[in-house]
Amino acid sequence: MAKKELTINGGLREKLGKSYSQRLRESGYLPAVVYGPELKENLYISMNYNEFERIFKLYGKHHVFNLVVEKNNYKVVVKDYKIHPITRKLLHVDFYAIALKRPFITEVPVNYVGTPIGVKEGGSLYIFTRKLKILVAPEKLPDEITVDISNLKVGQYIIVRDLPRENYKILTYEGTTLVEVK
Repeated sequence: MAKKELTINGGLREKLGKSYSQRLRESGYLPAVVYGPELKENLYISMNYNEFERIFKLYGKHHVFNLVVEKNNYKVVVKDYKIHPITRKLLHVDFYAIALKRPFITEVPVNYVGTPIGVKEGGSLYIFTRKLKILVAPEKLPDEITVDISNLKVGQYIIVRDLPRENYKILTYEGTTLVEVK
């Protein structure tokens, strides 16, 4: 699957702390941290809020980004982020700098496609799992894991063990129920 190369520009932060981070946000910047196995220490950065939000809304956290910080390039994924509970604006982002030759662990959303036969016959669809934890090489990171549920009849379900094996290893317990028709 060919993915578009996305670049995010950032700069090192001069200071750390709540009040400095708040001033950054008020100036239109988003505080962030970069960490990973090949970094000697964490990088505390800031980036243009609007630029990052636009990219984040389009591609979400399941995409490999090219992060440029003062002439250094890092391949990163969004590991975590904080959102203000009322304004719903991003407050902080954690980037994980991936090692290009090493697989890493991340969560990927599950996309259920189709209308189950059991639902057409009057049953109800219950979705229990929306994300799966996987071990994947950076170049094979899927945007989502697609599961076809159109053949499910009343009383049937799909568990992790039933999923086809792709270019990644699923770390979520194999007995976890994904979806069921009752």
